[in-house]
Amino acid sequence: MRDILDTIETPYVDCQTLLAHLSSYKNPRDWIARMVRKGELLRLKNGFFIITSRFRRGKVDYPYEQIGNLLYGPSYISLEWALSFYGFIPERVSVVTSVTIGNNKEFTTPIGTFTYRHLSKSRYTVGIDRKEIEGQLGGFLMATPEKALADWVFMTCDEMNEDELLEDLLVGKRIEKENLQSLKKEALEEIAKQYKSETIKKLSNIIRKL
Repeated sequence: MRDILDTIETPYVDCQTLLAHLSSYKNPRDWIARMVRKGELLRLKNGFFIITSRFRRGKVDYPYEQIGNLLYGPSYISLEWALSFYGFIPERVSVVTSVTIGNNKEFTTPIGTFTYRHLSKSRYTVGIDRKEIEGQLGGFLMATPEKALADWVFMTCDEMNEDELLEDLLVGKRIEKENLQSLKKEALEEIAKQYKSETIKKLSNIIRKL
C-alpha cells in the first residue's frame, strides 16, 4: 500500500484518485479506511487526505495554500493569511483564510483551521493571482495584496469614515504605512469599481492620498 501512495506526486490525495489506484483490489474503500487507521493517510475531510509519509521524511511544511483551495471551492486565499504571506501583518496567522462564492464555511482539521467567507460573483473575480512556493509541486490561487486588503476591509470595516478606516488599518490591523503606500493605486481603483462599495471607495481614496 505504501508503494501505491509513493506513486502519487502530490502530498495530498482525494478519494477518487485512491480508488483508481486501488481498482484491482477487493473492497478498495476498506483499504483506504485501513490506511487511515494505520496513520498512512490523515483525513482532512471526507474524501480528502494528507499522505503522512511525505512529512515524516523531513521538515517540510504542509502546503496550506493549496489545501485551502482544494478543501472548498471555488475559493482563493485572502484576508489575514494572504496579508501575512505578503508581510503586511506582523504576527503569524494561525487560521488559513479564504474567500469563496459559496457559503461561509469552516473546517477544523488535524493540521489547522480553514475558514471561507462568501463574496458575490461580481466581486470575486477581480484581483486573483496564481502563486507558487519553491519546493512545492503545483500552485494555488491567492488574492493580490490590494484584493486581500479590500476583502478584509469590506468584511470588517463597514460604516467607518476615512479617518476611522485609516486608524483601523494602522492601529487596529497593525499595517505599516509603508506597506499601504506600496499598494498599486490603479489596481485598488479597479477593485473599488468592481465592488461598488462605499467602504472600498474610501479605502482607495486613503491609499491614493498616502
